[in-house]
Amino acid sequence: MNKTNHPGFLNGRRPIRPVLAALALGGIMSWAHAATDISNTLVRTCSNQLDGSQYGDAVLNDFRSARFPSPRTGGFRITSVEQVWLALPAYCLVKGTIQPTSPGGIDPAVKDPSFRVRDINYQIYIPALWNGKFVQLGGGGFAWKADVVQTGMQTNLQYSPSLQGPALSNYAVVLSDAGADGSNGAFDPDFVRPGRQLADVARQEMVRNFGQDSIKKSLDVGMYLLKKLTGTTPTDTYFVGISTGGRQALKAMANWPDAYDGIVAGAPPVDETNLLKTLQVPAVVNDWVVNWSGAAAMLTSLLGQDVSPQTLSDGLGATSRHLADVAVESGADHDGYARLLDELAPVWNVTPGDLARFFDAAARQRKEGGKGKKIIIYQGTSDFMVPCTQAGEFVRKLNELPAGGKVTQADVRNAVRAYFVENYSHGFYNTDSLLKRLGLTPLQLNWNALSDLDRWVHDDQARGGAPLLARNASGEIPATQALSAWQCVATP
Repeated sequence: MNKTNHPGFLNGRRPIRPVLAALALGGIMSWAHAATDISNTLVRTCSNQLDGSQYGDAVLNDFRSARFPSPRTGGFRITSVEQVWLALPAYCLVKGTIQPTSPGGIDPAVKDPSFRVRDINYQIYIPALWNGKFVQLGGGGFAWKADVVQTGMQTNLQYSPSLQGPALSNYAVVLSDAGADGSNGAFDPDFVRPGRQLADVARQEMVRNFGQDSIKKSLDVGMYLLKKLTGTTPTDTYFVGISTGGRQALKAMANWPDAYDGIVAGAPPVDETNLLKTLQVPAVVNDWVVNWSGAAAMLTSLLGQDVSPQTLSDGLGATSRHLADVAVESGADHDGYARLLDELAPVWNVTPGDLARFFDAAARQRKEGGKGKKIIIYQGTSDFMVPCTQAGEFVRKLNELPAGGKVTQADVRNAVRAYFVENYSHGFYNTDSLLKRLGLTPLQLNWNALSDLDRWVHDDQARGGAPLLARNASGEIPATQALSAWQCVATP
């Protein structure tokens, strides 16, 4: 509900009566979220006068670390400002774009001269009752463009039962589309263009944005605007995501461990390129086949049945088909599809070894008496889209890190919790589990993971809750024997 241009507003500001009503209602609820009322600050700063404002990359330098450098941007712009004062809590919603660094949007790594690198679309939500903390949300599928408030509602379904209230309502939130511009089904024909050779594709700015760079670009812009609109920086910064968002969460902590206090990574495709290698490359793929297959896979899994590899392959067919075309256009034959995925692996995937800098930062911070840095991973054992083996192998290898480096078993135990959830698929419980537990809903984990993460960051001894039907309610990384019994480790 955009009130900035309503005739009842003066210079884009809210009328007195609705303001008082919203603040009164907000005051009643604020105790539940330990939030501070910043309504007056937002009235002064959240206005449509910001529309069209353009900023250069240099203003982001205050939010960059020399130790873990941020990727540069081509600047960023505010495209709209919404003041929504009749919501509970009231909020300010800023939308905009982050420009590419490629001159004129022309990526030198792309053969096609007509190709232009897309902007990254971002959104930042700031509630009038703010708890002083910041959450970055990850995307789903191949990253989507969606309203941050709606996305917050989806996240509430994932993480918070209704009796506990919305999980994100009092957090400031930033979200971006990773430069994919809503290509949720797959890379569309304009998203990935072939390079002069296969290695060039992985260097393309849009590919790097999707793989990792958009994460920190969006956070830096979000931090700048949050400070501009509130006058302060957050006390804590978290990343929360499922599927691609789960992979992004791990990438965020691996690449920029100083920027985040904790993450929640759900069903992360940590080895996405090898997952795509297991799919057949369909000779012909169209939207009808992809949409039908994707819906069939979802329904089949929801009903508690196994999804066939062929259905899954068809559902992801547009992705694999297009990547195969990229390989061919880059000068390779169809065997180049696997080689292209190998080139993309360092940009897309996350390995346990990538978290070494996170463990160093977490251990150092603990020794200095500061708050901890924490990772929560959760994975359904019945996931039809991202096999349980992805998270299972990842955490199993985390336990093996002490054998080959400075990370100790205590470091892993103090910083990582991993939950494996029975009959949980890709973001929902299977129907057969609903018959086992009254009150369980398909889209609810009945678990406020963000609240657990926040408590754990500030108290090493804090014990968290767990999703219903979690096979390991403690969150301690299971032994290989248990992971194998749940079919969450790869068979030889």
